[in-house]
Amino acid sequence: INLQMKIYKDFKFYFSSDIGVKYKIKICSLKGKRHKENAPETVMKWIDDPYLKNSSLYKDKTLDLYITCTLYSDGKPLCSPEQTMFFLFTPGENRWDETMTMPIKHKDLPFDTLMVFTIWDIYAPNKKVPIGGTSFSVFSRSRIERRGKHKLLVWQDVEGNGDNPSTTPGKIQGKDEVYRLEKLLKKYDRNLVPHNDWLDSYALKEIEKISRSGEQLNKDTLYLTIELPELELPILFKQQACQLYKPITTQKRSLVLINDVEMNDHPCEQKYYRLNSYDKDDKDHKDLKPNQLEFKSLTKLLKTPPNTQFAPKDSFLIWKFRYHLSNNKKALTKFLRCVEWNEAHQRSEALSILPKWDPIDVADALELLSSTFSHKNTLNVRKYAVDILRKAVDEELLYYLLQLVQATKYEPVNFAESPLISFLMEKAAKSFVFANYLYWYLTVDSVLKKSFFCQHYVTLGDELQRHLPSTDRNTLTRQAHFVRRLSELSAELKAMPGSLAKKKDKLKSMLTDGDYKDLSDFPPLILPLNPNIEVMGIIPEKSIIFKSAKQPLGLRLRTKHGPDYGIIFKTGDDLRQDQLIIQMISLMDRLLKKENLDLKLTPYNVLATAEEDGIVELVSPSEAMAAVIGEYGGEILKYFKSHHPDPEAPLGVAPEVLETFVKSCAGYCVITYILGIGDRHLDNLLLTPNGNLFHIDFGYILGKDPKIFPPPMKLCKEMVIGMGGEGSKQYEKFKQYCCEAYLILRKSSHLIINLFALMIDANIPTISEEREKSILKVQEKLQLELTDQEASNSLLQLLNDSVSALFPVVVEIVHKWSQYWR
Repeated sequence: INLQMKIYKDFKFYFSSDIGVKYKIKICSLKGKRHKENAPETVMKWIDDPYLKNSSLYKDKTLDLYITCTLYSDGKPLCSPEQTMFFLFTPGENRWDETMTMPIKHKDLPFDTLMVFTIWDIYAPNKKVPIGGTSFSVFSRSRIERRGKHKLLVWQDVEGNGDNPSTTPGKIQGKDEVYRLEKLLKKYDRNLVPHNDWLDSYALKEIEKISRSGEQLNKDTLYLTIELPELELPILFKQQACQLYKPITTQKRSLVLINDVEMNDHPCEQKYYRLNSYDKDDKDHKDLKPNQLEFKSLTKLLKTPPNTQFAPKDSFLIWKFRYHLSNNKKALTKFLRCVEWNEAHQRSEALSILPKWDPIDVADALELLSSTFSHKNTLNVRKYAVDILRKAVDEELLYYLLQLVQATKYEPVNFAESPLISFLMEKAAKSFVFANYLYWYLTVDSVLKKSFFCQHYVTLGDELQRHLPSTDRNTLTRQAHFVRRLSELSAELKAMPGSLAKKKDKLKSMLTDGDYKDLSDFPPLILPLNPNIEVMGIIPEKSIIFKSAKQPLGLRLRTKHGPDYGIIFKTGDDLRQDQLIIQMISLMDRLLKKENLDLKLTPYNVLATAEEDGIVELVSPSEAMAAVIGEYGGEILKYFKSHHPDPEAPLGVAPEVLETFVKSCAGYCVITYILGIGDRHLDNLLLTPNGNLFHIDFGYILGKDPKIFPPPMKLCKEMVIGMGGEGSKQYEKFKQYCCEAYLILRKSSHLIINLFALMIDANIPTISEEREKSILKVQEKLQLELTDQEASNSLLQLLNDSVSALFPVVVEIVHKWSQYWR
């Protein structure tokens, strides 16, 4: 088995079932000469035809020929014949150089497919006679699709035969010198034989002489040369996986995949590993240690990203050395993925060793709450994961709460048996901040139109109400009323005719003495967006409507303690994706600060309150970079100088402001790269007078971008010039910060990937469209296969490519034009 695996690993190929293009055959040439005396008796009757008496069929004169080709399987044609153009055939060599495209794709070809050729001569109107026929298998005995040039023997005066076996095989029999040299020439053309220019020229001349002498000996033989498709790798035959519908009790049907032994692991191999995993006596295994080769394999397996599916032999290796691995907390999730939970022996063994394993981190515990462990036999695994979560402080849990709400989908239907739901309810009863966010996350998921889990979240919301004290329930009820009134106000203003200026005046009057004056003054209320702030009403004279297609409301709220608090209320916009990205930015900011790297990020608050409603924190004072560049002649430094001048500083700006700008640029460049954030332009990059740069509007994530050729790193020339240029010390610091941040976040790759994995069923369009691909895109950006040094070098190269990219500048101008006309 090890030898076979090694060969399988080193042999690179394509599967025929993955190639969805039509099969093509090129007719190269027809060589040879035939004479009248060669005609068999079955053909002599044709001579009585008056047209054939004066025909050139058996003479050395021009023939009007064409070739047909049909694909056969099991003696039956797979398609209608395809034919070449007519060709005037003269004695000697004649070249068609014509490609026939068959009406069947590579992936649809059976293993026994035959190419059947027939050469026809037109001797009269609508009358033809076969010159000869031949056939050739598409796949070799080793299941590899034939490729390149092939010389086929033509059986004269008969049509090509598609039976199995064929009576007109094209393969040349015999082992004479010409045959041997032709096979070597094929290998030479495919670079399978070493080339030596000075020696090859002599060898090719000698081969040509031998071939000519061989043709003289076989002057009454016809040969057809064809050329088959050739890719950079061989094509191995594999039949497409069968898919059948399995009837179930409900009206819906589910797809059932039939095991394909060529695509999946062989059942015999699976059974071998399963039988060997039944340890009757575990004493020997407790002291079992891997040898050098096994240790190397285990180390490689433990470095794989979360959610990796292991092959049977890898699963068996981890199972075999489970006691040895129990001292490694990073190995537990790998081990639990290798357990056959339907097997009673493995299940009991796994659950017995689970409490003895070194406790895992919270990041790894999140993986155990995914759909992989949603089976009733894995309930104890979920309980173990929740016990790990109990060790985390509330502040940390809030960073994961959005994903934990999604993980409740995989819990038991009976909430009393659900360790995760019980844990969330317990936390909510003790902390209103926790209850606040949990309430709104559940509320949004309970009203999603395309979700199958709406009722689940409705029931979960009722369960939350039962666990909360009456004061908390009353506060949440008031919050819901406040948000509902904001939604009604926004919808009413959008429906009104008139200019934006008139709508702004109308907004102020509606809040002052109109139907919505209750929003301008009310008893202190904990703000849903930020539970640490109590608000007492909207300030009408500071309320605006933003110039945008959705016309969001810009509102200033009076607070019980402290300055006014600005929010943006949006209607008709799904903020769940922005909410997720801001959550990830906040988490990454926390991870960086834990390593003493503060990159001055601005993770403002976002809260979706319905499927198309939500609240966004208004960061002020701040301006779009497009406005700053337009006002200050394209120079960010002038903007900073106007607010924080320092004539003694190198660039005339207060050092702390410039340092903040450099750090925030570095932080957002790395984070937007990892999260694949697209559609970046100077209107969704904001600047504050203190030097903070931050991004807004995250409609495109995970590599999606509406612009052509987006730069790999979201770094524009204006940002580099604002640092003093590519040769400045500040730019060197910027690159250093980027590398440090990237390496720190790569250390937390398991946490980042696990959080995205829990969101694949959250019904967020960008993630749910491709599901597992979303996780792979994040994993790809983290480049986990590289060392730290290699990852740093790769990031620096991306930065250099982005700075030198000119095309984003052109796109920016186009965007400015569209903004101007809008």
